Amino acid sequence: MGASRAEDMSGVGGGAVGGRGGRRPVVAVIGGGVSGLAAAWELRRRTGSGTRILLLEAYGRLGGKLKTVDFDGGPVDMGAEAFLARREDFTRLIDDLGLSGDLVSPSGARSAFFVDGELTDIPSATVMGVPAEGAAVAGVVSAEACRAVDAERDAEPLPWVPGDDVNVGQLVGARFGREVVDRLVSPLLGGVYSCDADDLGLRATVPQLAEALDGLATAGRPVSLGAAVREVLDARPAPAAGETRPPAFGALRGGYRSLVRALAAGADAEIKLNTAVESIGRYRGGFYLEPVGEVDAVVVATPAPTAAVLLADTVPDAAEILSAVDLASSAVVGMRFDDAFLPDRSGVLIGTSGPTAAKAFTFSSRKWPHLGERGGDLVRASFGSFGDDSLVEAPDDDLLGYALRDLRTVLGPCPDPAEIFVQRWWGGLPRYGVGHAELTGIARAAVDAVPGIALAGSFLDGVGVPACAVSGREAARSIAAEL
Repeated sequence: MGASRAEDMSGVGGGAVGGRGGRRPVVAVIGGGVSGLAAAWELRRRTGSGTRILLLEAYGRLGGKLKTVDFDGGPVDMGAEAFLARREDFTRLIDDLGLSGDLVSPSGARSAFFVDGELTDIPSATVMGVPAEGAAVAGVVSAEACRAVDAERDAEPLPWVPGDDVNVGQLVGARFGREVVDRLVSPLLGGVYSCDADDLGLRATVPQLAEALDGLATAGRPVSLGAAVREVLDARPAPAAGETRPPAFGALRGGYRSLVRALAAGADAEIKLNTAVESIGRYRGGFYLEPVGEVDAVVVATPAPTAAVLLADTVPDAAEILSAVDLASSAVVGMRFDDAFLPDRSGVLIGTSGPTAAKAFTFSSRKWPHLGERGGDLVRASFGSFGDDSLVEAPDDDLLGYALRDLRTVLGPCPDPAEIFVQRWWGGLPRYGVGHAELTGIARAAVDAVPGIALAGSFLDGVGVPACAVSGREAARSIAAEL
């Protein structure tokens, strides 16, 4: 390898963190999704022109799970489409990137569950579908299930030790019954994680509920699921008299493509597409990336299984933990219709025992006024859940057929689309199982103990775009402080 390595190193450089011989330090960011892009942008922001930044992406485009497609009439996101507006750290980033003028808010049209052949408003007085009282979910579950919810507070207290983590589906099923899990909790969690409630841990996916259970146990009060939900609901700030709640979500008028482009431009990095890093090894006080060359520091911003492979030699304890993080796949079928026919709803969620292959529909042209202004209608059909890739593997024509059949099951007769786009997200989201937060915290601490390496990605602090961007920026701050 001697000659080829020398050739590689002549273009990249090496040495301890901070560079050697008066040259600029070289930092590699592995992964060109939003976590990696935000890391590269923050590195440039903190180090100015004093650092050479390599942005290494295994595939042929930047953005990762952000993908904006040009439909007739304008761009539409086929991956993530929105962000939590309360994440002020992310809205400040949008402002810093000069994109504040592109921010848009949803219409306020309510989403619905498809229950027993009818569209029913998604109840607002729940915590990710978990109710405090049966009356709050009476339109979605049976009278028997409502009675089970109300009876739970008088049942044997939940044996809860502060810091415990449990399976969401098992907890709710044991306390309220399976109907609440299948009709309420799994559809809502599935829309975020592409997993059923039975595949997810409480502390990582519904942390406020876990904290409420901790609080009841710490205070010596009887612990029940309903009481914990009530604690969370009561803690929500109520709008002042005459005020309305601000929108919960936001989006960008031009789609997430504008975010990807702005981060890439601001990072001013050497972007290398179709460049898969195979390993990270220690070398001369820095690191050697196979097959890229020698660098001074590295931000690993890839999915967890890829990070595990990359860290196997340098941080084996972290690699072992990350190798056990499962991934969930999904598919999205985007459909543009010439004529408008959708009801005044943002979308529809369908329970795990529902009559459709699709798990959800987003009525994009009703949800987002800037899309509705184009005329006609835009619909996104979502398929797939952790542990079952059969629908994701289906041919495009089959997926389109399922999407139209299921849309007609939910809405009745509707026209054929004028334009379609099928997007598959293989291994698109990490599964936040029981103990996920604790284990990934241990992995992150192990990486942080090694100078010159930092970790970022959707498996750390949340799968949403703001959480990913923040993880990238935090990783960059850590590296910048060492340069």
